[in-house]
Amino acid sequence: MYELMDWPLLSLYTFAPALGALVLLLVPSRRADIVKTIAAAAAAVPALLGVYVFFAYKDTGNITYYESFRWIEGLNVYYRLGIDGLSAPMIVLSGVVGFIAVVASWGIEKQVKGYFALILLLLTGMNGVFVALDFFLFYVFWELMLLPMYFLIGVWGGPKRVYAAIKFFLYTMAGSVLMLVVLLATWYWSDARYLEGGVAANRIEEARLVGLLSEKRRAQEGAADAEARKALDSEILALNAQRGKVRSDRARALMTVNDLREEIVERRVTALYDLRRFESIERVAGADKRALLARHGIDWAGDPALLLEEAERVRQKLEDLRLGGSNLDFEEARADALNPVRLERTFNLTELKARYQLFIGSFQLFRWLPAVSFSGVMFLFLFVAFAIKVPVFPFHTWLPWAHVEAPTAISVILAGILLKMGVYGFLRVSYSVFPTEAINYAVPFAVLGVINILYGACCAMAQDDMKKLVAYSSVSHMGFCMLGMAALTQWGVTGSILQMFNHGTSTSMMFLLVGVIYDRAHHRDINRFGGLAQQLPVYAGLMTLALFASMGLPGLSGFISEVLVFLGAFRSNMGEISTPNWSFQSLTILAMFGVVLTAAYLLWMMQRVFFGPLNEKYKGYADMNGRELFTLAPLAVMVIAFGVMPQPLLDLTSKTVPQLVDFVKSSRDLKDTEVRVIASDGTEGAPYAAGEAPSGVTEQAADVPAGNEPAPRDEARAKLSDEPAPLVAEGAQAPGRASRD
Repeated sequence: MYELMDWPLLSLYTFAPALGALVLLLVPSRRADIVKTIAAAAAAVPALLGVYVFFAYKDTGNITYYESFRWIEGLNVYYRLGIDGLSAPMIVLSGVVGFIAVVASWGIEKQVKGYFALILLLLTGMNGVFVALDFFLFYVFWELMLLPMYFLIGVWGGPKRVYAAIKFFLYTMAGSVLMLVVLLATWYWSDARYLEGGVAANRIEEARLVGLLSEKRRAQEGAADAEARKALDSEILALNAQRGKVRSDRARALMTVNDLREEIVERRVTALYDLRRFESIERVAGADKRALLARHGIDWAGDPALLLEEAERVRQKLEDLRLGGSNLDFEEARADALNPVRLERTFNLTELKARYQLFIGSFQLFRWLPAVSFSGVMFLFLFVAFAIKVPVFPFHTWLPWAHVEAPTAISVILAGILLKMGVYGFLRVSYSVFPTEAINYAVPFAVLGVINILYGACCAMAQDDMKKLVAYSSVSHMGFCMLGMAALTQWGVTGSILQMFNHGTSTSMMFLLVGVIYDRAHHRDINRFGGLAQQLPVYAGLMTLALFASMGLPGLSGFISEVLVFLGAFRSNMGEISTPNWSFQSLTILAMFGVVLTAAYLLWMMQRVFFGPLNEKYKGYADMNGRELFTLAPLAVMVIAFGVMPQPLLDLTSKTVPQLVDFVKSSRDLKDTEVRVIASDGTEGAPYAAGEAPSGVTEQAADVPAGNEPAPRDEARAKLSDEPAPLVAEGAQAPGRASRD
């Protein structure tokens, strides 16, 4: 499940830029050369570690390079970092592009010390987002980027920098507030107390029905005529049927909590066996014990002996249970045996993923409002938060302003790293914690992706400013990420991740090259250039490479990612599952027109800037210098190398992506219904959600060998599969024990 490192690679990757920013505070402001050197050295650390991850990381489907310790005890917040197939490509991209952006900033002359301190702090926030496995920590890193980017645009940007910075700040802050709501709500619901409250309310409802049955039977015994007895007999039959459904509902609700608790027991028992095996060989220190527990996903600060031995006793009780009587009798007996094991509230993203069924249900914020789906509302909140960052139409209007007004290096970071965090957030949080909603909103996601592709391309074609053209091309290219992600096929999601990486390299090249010509001409008007290939052949060659990669020319990196997105989207059946009126095949065909439009606006720009007669004003311009070539060379190598040989990038995601796709699809049969319960005061209470378990689907904990579950559990689940929908307090039944992949 988790694989630990002997040294804190990810902490160093994340905080090396922040340490560099602290060192800069000690350097005199007048020593700009020292400031720039320290900043470059600090940014080089995550770049080198990113390269190391690229060559050393092997995707096993588990969390690797895991680091964890308790941060805030009262809230169960952990400093938890790790890498899997979703984050590995982004770690490489963020490290390399961040270093290149710092080196590209050496031409900054205004308030040099403040600029480089802020850009290093910005890199810390971005790097942290890609490695954080605790939702609270994820949010902290997400917010950490906001102020540095605001000041970098607002102080060192172009003529309209203040407007652009404020617009960026307001959009991003609005999304952050919604993410904070999701953060608090999922933490509050993650301990299943509402589901257990539904079980208690269910018992009250059953007691009420029993009382009514007694009254009806007494009335039947005292009835004088046959017609009255017959009418009462029908009422008794209806009440008995209602009571049977209530008991079935309670059995399902208990099974949901019991399965989650038993999965914890199995992990602890497995950890206990491993610990005993190691102790039989050599004495195990406390730190080594905690490291062993962490491999099994158990965070425990103290001596684990009592915890693990209690788990062994609980498991023995479970093995001694036999299915006697009704399914409800068995589940209540299992609940009694599992009583020592509690589900704590958690921010652990891996644990929240395992408990996703707790979030499938309805809630009523106020009694005068109708009940709404909890997972649906939270998914929509996260959608806005991440869509702003992608950006998805119509939340994209901040992006062109930010790109045009930001310094060149900040535009590189915006397009190369920052936009990718939105898609990464969808995959890491939205699809993992609320998988049923990922299916429900598959077609709307794909439609928005196609709109991004076509709308962004059309807007780019209308631009005369080179930088704004590249900015709108980013809107268009991120639409491919949305389409592939929505398809929920292995090819589609893999193509989405590769598109994030490949777009990050090619668009970073384009922004750097726009900055190169702006430093010489002091304008970016496409129509005022012409014939530059004669005067700047090296510059023209590198720009041509970047443009061809962006338009998806075969042999360059953009081609393979777009092809995977199209193949994955065309073979997707999400349209038939979520909204029968839409077809992913037709959406894919529409998206393909975006490739034609992309080639049109990029080739048109290329023709106007580089060909034709040379403008006399540009005859004295020097070609690219050594520093400019140094920043572009790594990106050019990646654009060519991953176009010719994309397999190393594909290997980074080979296990994690199929696991995520299977996990999301396995939740698609869960349905959200609503039943009313009677509160303890006898009044009608708020609705509790009910879930229907999918037939024929089981999920096994990753660290528990298949076949180790007690037989009565399987029999109970099989018998329950054809019964009515269960009563679940703001949660629903999962298809068995929650997966921990």
